[in-house]
Amino acid sequence: MNSSIRNAIIGGLLLLTAGFGVRATMPQQAADKPGSKLIQVQVEMVSLPVVVTNGRGEYVTDLKQEEFVVIDNGKFQEIAGFATVEEPISVALMLDSSDSMKTYLKTIQNEATRFVTFLKKDDGLAILSFADDVILWETFSLYRKKDPKAILRIEARGLSAVYEAVWLSLEQVLKHEFGRKALVLFSDGIDNRSQTVTEGETLDLARRTEATIYCIYFNAGKKQSGRFPFPGGGGGKKAEYAAGREYLAKLSGFSGGTLVDAKKIGDLGTAFRKIAQELSSQYSIGYYPSNLQRIGEFHSVEVRLKKGGLTARTRQGYYAPNE
Repeated sequence: MNSSIRNAIIGGLLLLTAGFGVRATMPQQAADKPGSKLIQVQVEMVSLPVVVTNGRGEYVTDLKQEEFVVIDNGKFQEIAGFATVEEPISVALMLDSSDSMKTYLKTIQNEATRFVTFLKKDDGLAILSFADDVILWETFSLYRKKDPKAILRIEARGLSAVYEAVWLSLEQVLKHEFGRKALVLFSDGIDNRSQTVTEGETLDLARRTEATIYCIYFNAGKKQSGRFPFPGGGGGKKAEYAAGREYLAKLSGFSGGTLVDAKKIGDLGTAFRKIAQELSSQYSIGYYPSNLQRIGEFHSVEVRLKKGGLTARTRQGYYAPNE
């Protein structure tokens, strides 16, 4: 990872060590005692974000742990951890501030600021933007304070390092947060700047992360009116934007989140509200896989409901450790 970008991010972080998937070792002073043996204890709870809807597509938010069933590679699992939709969630809000967004920056800032007001009092918030570099404007507060005014300091200029933005937000900002956590990413998905992280690496990370990724796709190059949807009507530009949208769809799909299209700038408020509603409707389920083999294989995961007529959505699966 580019050192200047990493240092800019890490400089503003409070790194916490609590959370699912931690690895604990015996304190060194105990291991140094004569006759003692070093004992390594590994705790690898798989954490699943789960959203439940009924036949009308409405969120169902009053379910209990015993109503869920988890299947890992075809085998039923015992649920060991459960967080209701009322549990706080840590949200990293990442905004594309590249040159392509300059025309719409004020509206983007206003709607992103309004999004913050939809979060609950105990929810955590970090605010980031990306263009040539990734900037952390507001880090998570131990007291769950949220300062949306930081959004108004963002300026639009430069290219788009979306891959580095995704990587840093997941690995440096959200990774050490405890409990439910999500990345909310506003972008067109086009990267023309990242030098240290590839598209494939970020998609692989999306399969591994415990955070849910929600993406808002906005094509800033699309005319808001007129015959041609792209500047000059060029097919090459259209393909580039289509590829950017597909990238965002994969990010969200792999992590159990969703992609929301803002087809015009006036749709942005609705898109942010939809994601805020889903964030407040998300359960978290944890379990220790009974069939885990440390060979790095991918485990497909399915969550079902004992009650009929309900559908659960979660991430596609996870990679087992390779040891």
